Amino acid sequence: MARIKLATFGSFLFAFGLSLCSCANGNGSASNFSGDVLANYQNYDSSYSPDSFQTHQIDSLRGRDDFILGADISLSSAITEAGGAYFDKEGVRDPICKILKDAGLNTARIRLFHDYASPDGTLCGKLDLSRIISMVREAKQYGLHVLLDFHYSDSWADPENQTVPYAWRNDTYQGLLNEVRGYTKSVLEGIQSEGLSVDYVQIGNEIDNGLLFPFGQIDWDSREEGYDKVAEILSEGTKATREVFPQSKTIIHTANALYRWEYGEDWGNKSMEFFEALESRNVDYDIIGASFYTFVDETPISLISDAIDLYGERIGKPVLIMETSYGYTLEWNEYTSNVFHEEWRRDGYPISFQGQTNLILDMVEEVAKAKDHGGLGVCYWGGEWIPNSDSSMRTSWANQALFTYEGVATPTLYAFGQCRP
Repeated sequence: MARIKLATFGSFLFAFGLSLCSCANGNGSASNFSGDVLANYQNYDSSYSPDSFQTHQIDSLRGRDDFILGADISLSSAITEAGGAYFDKEGVRDPICKILKDAGLNTARIRLFHDYASPDGTLCGKLDLSRIISMVREAKQYGLHVLLDFHYSDSWADPENQTVPYAWRNDTYQGLLNEVRGYTKSVLEGIQSEGLSVDYVQIGNEIDNGLLFPFGQIDWDSREEGYDKVAEILSEGTKATREVFPQSKTIIHTANALYRWEYGEDWGNKSMEFFEALESRNVDYDIIGASFYTFVDETPISLISDAIDLYGERIGKPVLIMETSYGYTLEWNEYTSNVFHEEWRRDGYPISFQGQTNLILDMVEEVAKAKDHGGLGVCYWGGEWIPNSDSSMRTSWANQALFTYEGVATPTLYAFGQCRP
């Protein structure tokens, strides 16, 4: 079967963004919001008018209380600690989870690094267990479901980067399996000990090529052994989850789960073989997770429901879009290193609040219309990553966020969250 190699934001977009020069344009940084919401919006999208801005409800969401409309909030705690702030559409400063809930979203996604302070770690977000617990607590306080994303690394994990935690680097393979199970269980028990719970647990992040390299890396020239190890590693994570939170849904996430491939006259999905391999090895999990960035792959949004239906037929599991985003402006400031640029514009989706909204609503509608409720929902990535003065969190995603550079919730956030009939 042909395999198309795909690198996503973790190895390319994030690193590329940090290498770009920044260009101050006078828009300022987070937490200096002046109070004029309309003027703030028009600083970034001069075409925006509340009278002409269009949104709509999606009829296929009728009765779908299970449908996930979520956003990643992982950096929000460290951003506010560094002096940033989030404001609702009236300009009122509030906790980000309250703003998301009031906007109509129902799920907060939160990632966890093993040890961000290790020699291999990243300070971006300072994502340790205590900070995770504080964000879980805030999400639950405002009635949001929680999706916990285990990276099983001290830094960003993506298809090309799955670095084994520094503390596990000298383990044997069997020792690594024990570490995965023990670590997963201890994190979840730590959350449980605070009287909190998580609703979804993601075992690994964008693991197209495996995880915990080199132990669980798939050699595509002799892939069966790699699949065996990946299946064993994932099973340790899902077993630990079942032991602590048996009601939580477990997710296996690849970056290319919804991107199409062509092989001869066959049309299908790039990662179908991966999930078929997990099925044949009896990995116990509930949901297939996918990233879907329109600027990474040219797969039309209109084919999403077909791909989800294909998973239903061949794997028998529902699909959740874990990550997506799109730009609403091309503006910069001294704290941004935006990776989204003019060349990533998609036909029919201008770089504006309206274009960003249209893309998200089209994606939600396509997921929702999959057969037998096989499309579970859409989570937005980087929506919270506004400019801030902490150099470890210099944002490459500001012009794709769901808040303006000053932290004001955008029209897209409210359209995204209020599309239910």
